Amino acid sequence: MLEEELVSIFLEALLIFGLRVLGITVSTLATLMTVQGRRLYAMVAGFISALVYVIAIGKVVANLGNIWNVLAYCGGFAVGTLIGMTLERRLALGFAEVRVISIQKSDTLAEALRQEGFGVTEYYGYGRKNAVGIVEAIVPRKSVDVVLGIARAVDENAITTVKEARAVQHGYWKSNVRR
Repeated sequence: MLEEELVSIFLEALLIFGLRVLGITVSTLATLMTVQGRRLYAMVAGFISALVYVIAIGKVVANLGNIWNVLAYCGGFAVGTLIGMTLERRLALGFAEVRVISIQKSDTLAEALRQEGFGVTEYYGYGRKNAVGIVEAIVPRKSVDVVLGIARAVDENAITTVKEARAVQHGYWKSNVRR
């Protein structure tokens, strides 16, 4: 009898843990979709997240004396956050603005990026002591590492920044890159 009870306690805690992992993972993606303005996806993900939350919290509240359920709930939240962040990074949805500031090699960098099929905007400014070239490219987030690699190969001393581009309309895109 005791063994059956322990298995039941373990399985309920495992269910709560799994629900919480799922709920937080989906919630993380729902937040991303909201920020990017993807209304339908955000709505569906938000619905799933809320549904899973209600089921999981209901199981915990129904038996607050079971510390394993509480720990499973909290642990599922932590693991779900990690998985959601990892999944979001892998999906790399949306666009990024990559800016590279170079003292001497901005023209070479711009040409190298164009050779790889990226649309580039060049302009010039003045840094602390010298004139600088600034190269910007709006790229799908999945292409950010490629652009940064090209920048490092051309000018290892260049200053690079990457910002999320919330909304992008028009522009030049590599033919083999989904927007």
